Amino acid sequence: MSLQSHSVQFYNDDIFLTQSVARFITEGLQGNETIIIVATAQHREALQQVLTPEQTTHDKLRFFDAEEQLSKFMVAEWPSELRFRQVVEGMLGQARQAGPVRIFGEMVAVLWARRYTWAALRLEALWNKLLKEHSFALLCAYPMSDLSTDHKSLQAISRLHTHVHAQ
Repeated sequence: MSLQSHSVQFYNDDIFLTQSVARFITEGLQGNETIIIVATAQHREALQQVLTPEQTTHDKLRFFDAEEQLSKFMVAEWPSELRFRQVVEGMLGQARQAGPVRIFGEMVAVLWARRYTWAALRLEALWNKLLKEHSFALLCAYPMSDLSTDHKSLQAISRLHTHVHAQ
C-alpha cells in the first residue's frame, strides 16, 4: 500500500476483516511503518488475538477506540473539521516523526451503522483533505450488511477512495 492512498475494504464477516487488517499491520511493521488502529472494541480485541505478542506490544503499533475518537470531533451528529484535524494530527504527531504511517479506521463505519450516512461521507472527505497535506496510507472498512441493498451509497463511498476491496 502506497502512502497517500485511501483504501476501503467492504466485508461480510469479522473474521475476514480481522485477517485483512492483521495483514495490513504486518506489512506495515515489516516496512518499519508506524501503524495507527482506530477500531471498535470488538475488532481491537480480535486483532490482539491474531497478532503475535511481539506485534501487539510493538512500539510502532498504536490502538485507539473509534467511538472515543469520534466523540472528540462530532458536533450535533456532524464531524467538525477543526476538531477532526486536531484529533487526527494529534494521533499522527509523533508517529510521523518515526517514518511512514498507515492508519486503519472504523470511525466512518460507526457513523454509517448509526445511520449518519451524510456524516460518514463528510468524514471520508475530511480524510481525503488531510491526505493532501500529510503523507500516510489509510484503510477504512464497512460491513456489507449495512450496504448490501444500497447501491448508490456503495458507489458514493467507493468514489471517495483510491482503492476499493470487497470480500
